[in-house]
Amino acid sequence: MNALGDKRWKFSAWTLVVILVLAAFLRVYKLDGQLWLDEVVALVHSYRAPFWTILTKFPGHFPHPLYEQLAHGSLVLFGESAFAIRLPAAIFGVAGIVMFYKLSRRISGNGEGEALLGAGLLAVSYHHIYYSQDARGYTLYLALALAATDRLLVLLDRMQWRTAVAYAILAALAGFAQTAGLTLALGQILVALLWTWRTPASRAGNAPTSRQLLGILGLCLCLILLLYSPIIADSVGYTTRTAGHEVPAATSGRLLELLMEIVGSVAPTFSAAAFFIIGATICVIGGWDLFRRTPVAFALMMVPVIISLGVVAAVRAAMHPRYLLLLLMAAYLMAARGLVILGQRFLPRRAGLIRPSIAVLIVALTALPLVSYYSMPKQDFLGAIREVRAAAVPSERTGVLDLAGVFQSIYPLPEFPVINKLPELLREEAQGKGVWMITTLERVEAKRRPDLLARLHDQYHLARTLPASTGDCEMRIYHRPAAVPNRSGEPIP
Repeated sequence: MNALGDKRWKFSAWTLVVILVLAAFLRVYKLDGQLWLDEVVALVHSYRAPFWTILTKFPGHFPHPLYEQLAHGSLVLFGESAFAIRLPAAIFGVAGIVMFYKLSRRISGNGEGEALLGAGLLAVSYHHIYYSQDARGYTLYLALALAATDRLLVLLDRMQWRTAVAYAILAALAGFAQTAGLTLALGQILVALLWTWRTPASRAGNAPTSRQLLGILGLCLCLILLLYSPIIADSVGYTTRTAGHEVPAATSGRLLELLMEIVGSVAPTFSAAAFFIIGATICVIGGWDLFRRTPVAFALMMVPVIISLGVVAAVRAAMHPRYLLLLLMAAYLMAARGLVILGQRFLPRRAGLIRPSIAVLIVALTALPLVSYYSMPKQDFLGAIREVRAAAVPSERTGVLDLAGVFQSIYPLPEFPVINKLPELLREEAQGKGVWMITTLERVEAKRRPDLLARLHDQYHLARTLPASTGDCEMRIYHRPAAVPNRSGEPIP
């Protein structure tokens, strides 16, 4: 390596170190904030359990088995706290940026700068930071999926069983980390098979044969079955029981929710329409070039998600934006490629520090939505309790509706009984006192407890809404004043 090459390598290495330090800080900052409902459920039903129980017992919801074991280990080491059970997510959030950088370098046709720009954008990504501070297996899955994709690209250049086994293990662990990863190996091996069939033998070189690829897929499936074997029967039973219960959520409108979240997350800082148009244009430019230059890498990111969505639609299960997280990684690859292409088109070759300066400015601008993210908790249950305690007079009744009552499992509050049925709420009202009620996730409550929610909307005043960084997790506080007695002394409902 000559002096100029050595200087560039050192600059790239130090730039990556700065990006990773920034990423680590942003993911640890306020990591000890309030847990939200999904985290509370996971803590109570899984993370507190012994290691062997986590490994062999179905937790009662779609599991993240590998993350559950890591969260339990962190809980044992550091004690029960939000920081402890979220720490593995933060660690693998940073590790995912390393994997993203490595994958981007492998498929980039525009040098080191593109990989660093993509890593920088991901480091300050609103959504990636959100999932890095969520005590679930999403960032663990993403880090493993990116690492597996990188290994498969190496394998397609030259067949080595050492690389093949590494890919199979990584892909299987991605599926064990989060159920969205169960289609990763199937989708990617399908892409590899199509590439093998369409590539002439003279160009394929030392690439794996179709039989070898099918053998690798078989190894992946065997590993997944082995890992899930203690809970596979309960998992299938749970899917059978819950499939079709949220049919509206599986419609195309729900598929757009991740896009709406991305646009909405920057709305406090930028014009949402302008952001969408500019961002979509950059991604289209980069995506087309990525597809044109490296169609296999492009397909390896897209096809597993398409298959996953097809499976979800086939079993009529609920659709959630988090199933599309691998596409979020593809979007950052496309965005970095698009920005580099635009820089090459509109900036002179001898731009000196202009290009790096503009890259830093772009990363800084995309970080602005984090101001609003850090200003609010994921779900402010304790804030709602404080608000009601401050506003209610001693004689008034207080309660929490259905899902808000899940927080009682970690914050026992006898003076806030959980109301799950309309007669229970009517009995509270019949005492003739004022009633305060706290709700959350009202979109879900509209399906679970429509009569209770209708009563609150019709007969109560919405006193306060506490914002949340998690969609639809605002805490809403309702108040019904004390009934006014009529001439006979009986309260008027």
